[in-house]
Amino acid sequence: MPTPLERDPGVPVSDPTIPFWQLPSHPLARTSSGRLRTSTDVVIIGSVLEARGLASGATSRNGGHIVSPSVGDFAELVESFGVKSAVEIADFTLKNIEMTFDAVAEFPESTLARDSKIRRTTKVLAYTDQEAFENAQHSLRLWNRHMPVNRNDLFKMMSSDEAKAKLGLKHVAGASVGPGAAVWPYRLWSGLWSLLLEKHHDRLAIETFTPVHAVSEAPSGEDRLGRYVVKTSRGKIRASHVVYCTNGFTSHLLPSLRGKLFPFRGTMSAQDLGASFPNHGADRSWSLLSTPHVDEKSGVRSASLYYLTQDTDTGYMMLGGEYEKPEDLVCSDDSKVNTRSAEEIVKVLPRHFETSGPPRVKSLWSGIMGFSRDGIPMIGRLPEEVTGRREESEWIAAGFNGYGTGYCYSCGLAIAQMLLGKDVSGWVPPALMITKERLQGSLSTSPFWDGLVGSSVETRRSKL
Repeated sequence: MPTPLERDPGVPVSDPTIPFWQLPSHPLARTSSGRLRTSTDVVIIGSVLEARGLASGATSRNGGHIVSPSVGDFAELVESFGVKSAVEIADFTLKNIEMTFDAVAEFPESTLARDSKIRRTTKVLAYTDQEAFENAQHSLRLWNRHMPVNRNDLFKMMSSDEAKAKLGLKHVAGASVGPGAAVWPYRLWSGLWSLLLEKHHDRLAIETFTPVHAVSEAPSGEDRLGRYVVKTSRGKIRASHVVYCTNGFTSHLLPSLRGKLFPFRGTMSAQDLGASFPNHGADRSWSLLSTPHVDEKSGVRSASLYYLTQDTDTGYMMLGGEYEKPEDLVCSDDSKVNTRSAEEIVKVLPRHFETSGPPRVKSLWSGIMGFSRDGIPMIGRLPEEVTGRREESEWIAAGFNGYGTGYCYSCGLAIAQMLLGKDVSGWVPPALMITKERLQGSLSTSPFWDGLVGSSVETRRSKL
């Protein structure tokens, strides 16, 4: 009997909840060719071949943050991977934020920046209990001790009283404040795809509602049209390279990654507090962090993180977070919303902000993230141990652990450069690479997500 981490996630369901971000849908939401091409150089599963609409997965179901997770996680990164790797990962995520803005700036004549509302913010990370606040202070001390001088003192700590006086936060032990960014994610990535398709229409095709069911190797001597056979709902495509950008669904196509890369169902909402609540949308993004706790009687796990941004026009708070049994979080079905999380999520804003009453929930949805066992993405050329095929031209960028927008642009660029034979060793952290050693090591035994799912699959199989 497989544990939740080891189950086949399947392909994305056909009737998902509809996020606020996706309204209205992009003109390319259902784009596809009249006839599926039979061969190509590169197939990207999860963006060029989409199981559902364009950018309709976790990409358009998140909280709208563009933020590095490495400040808050720095102590854990040091413990898991050592100081050198922790510094490299943190720097990689910070550069990713700048690269995302640079990507938008490559199209100055377009309306992408305006449409996507991409903007710099002040990132507020509030801690709802003393233990979480003390852990954050420890992490920040390590950050300032080990990061390059130009990265020091990015975040400043505030006491509970300061957080209340300056930020309007209540019932928090303290907070940290630093640089952040926010965006309307669906419009950003759909808009980028639209511009790329317009520019490269002769060699780029996007096929929506074309789920992939299997990837295999062409028979020996028959690889002239491409070494790989990608079996889709609309037919087969021969390809010279296959890139897996399938995040929480990856282990459906690569079963050897089950237990190492798993789906996680998150809950998101759009909430209206009315005109009495100030609109900070242009300049703030928020997270509320607590020490993870599982109620022994109910088995419900209290959320360790709530995250929110505010829409610049409507003032709606885009709020996400979890309050659920761990086994119900490890799930790949986004046609449903976590019941307890939906009930709890409406209590967050009145609990921590001065409001005139409970919020009105304008929209409620779920999304499937991809979590890796060791808490960091996996990128690079897939080894034979994963595919069962000779290591050559299959690639992966997945396992963003809830911080896709904080990692994905840089990870995608890294894969593109590696696929073209370029050396990325000067800027991509070796710790992110998917290797035989990592598969047998941290991806099998790391305690990074023990607060979520218990310890490693091998040592706690009976608990899940």
